[in-house]
Amino acid sequence: MEFSTTRFGNIVVDESRIITMRGGILGFERLKRFVLLTQHDNIPFSWFQSVDDGSVAFIVTNAFMVKVDYSLVLSDSEVELLEIASVEDVVPMVIVTIRSEPFEITANLRAPVVINIARRLARQIVLQDSDYPVRFSIQTRTGQEEGGALI
Repeated sequence: MEFSTTRFGNIVVDESRIITMRGGILGFERLKRFVLLTQHDNIPFSWFQSVDDGSVAFIVTNAFMVKVDYSLVLSDSEVELLEIASVEDVVPMVIVTIRSEPFEITANLRAPVVINIARRLARQIVLQDSDYPVRFSIQTRTGQEEGGALI
């Protein structure tokens, strides 16, 4: 499948790589099809690019890259909705925000995009009873600040 994007121009992706959202990303509920684009294997960030709107793409990373002890509990209805058969099929991705100030990068641990990689289904899940912040500081240089992770 070929489609046009703002950031990457025209790209071709195998339709088997398309991830279908079961429910949308907050503020972007109308967009249902995405693809993960990775530029380099040694970079922990990917683009969660909308196939439905080439101007929409989110920087994401695996939640465990940001917080090693990240814990995610899904309800039975979420497991059913995402057709999860095995915990190994679940990849929690967090949306990353890069601010204009250098090294001011945060990840939304409160509302991960949970992907069933086996079925190519995803849903953004807002964790209700969680102390995880919407803006968890990610450090991109040596040293850690309190409450942040080192990437």
